Amino acid sequence: MANGQHPNKKAVWGDIVINKIDTVIFDLDQTLLDKDQSLLNFADYQYEQFSLFRFIPDKPKFMGKFSELNNIIMPKEEVYKKLIDIFNIEKSLHAELLDDLNHNFHVYSVGFPGLHEMLETLKERGYKLGIITNGRDFYQRNKITALGLSDYFTDIITSGAVNIKKPDLAIFQMALKNLKSSSKRTVFIGDSLKADIIPAKELGMFTILKGKDYSFTQPDAICDNLMEIPDIINRLSVL
Repeated sequence: MANGQHPNKKAVWGDIVINKIDTVIFDLDQTLLDKDQSLLNFADYQYEQFSLFRFIPDKPKFMGKFSELNNIIMPKEEVYKKLIDIFNIEKSLHAELLDDLNHNFHVYSVGFPGLHEMLETLKERGYKLGIITNGRDFYQRNKITALGLSDYFTDIITSGAVNIKKPDLAIFQMALKNLKSSSKRTVFIGDSLKADIIPAKELGMFTILKGKDYSFTQPDAICDNLMEIPDIINRLSVL
């Protein structure tokens, strides 16, 4: 690391003592998991698995609408009700499609490029790692397991398990307590200004927005390449 400092130690520059970042907490969907591609992968699978060409000749149109509806905050039951109405799918398939999603979506989940390499680097450098994600507990944990991420993280919190959703500050405070971390020595990485960046900043954390651009409330850094994250954290540590 820069200046030969371990992340859990304090760096001293002249008479200034700098508290180094020692904890990194991530959002899951669209931060570590490529949700858009995962949705398209699963929609392609369901179209073929359930012979939906009987109702929808245009597979790309179905895949696009499936992805669009699943990016809106609503129960999965409602997503399939809307798909059935829009495409005149046989109503008896509703329960089967939903059950299939619950049991098999994680199989089609994919992470962003550099995901494992980035996490390996952070672990090697001694950071405590956590995840805070909104969603049903079993559903989110299945995705985390399918991506091979479980062993990297000391703490994983899902809104479904604790009945608190981001941007509620309480779920962030819960993660800090579980990780025995201080907000001033923690960086939060997520793709949403409202759900991730704003509440994390309010608690005094450093923030990195996963994306290409931003406006209004600015994070401390922005990147769309996971491999850049370890170096960005190094730079934030000496701000």
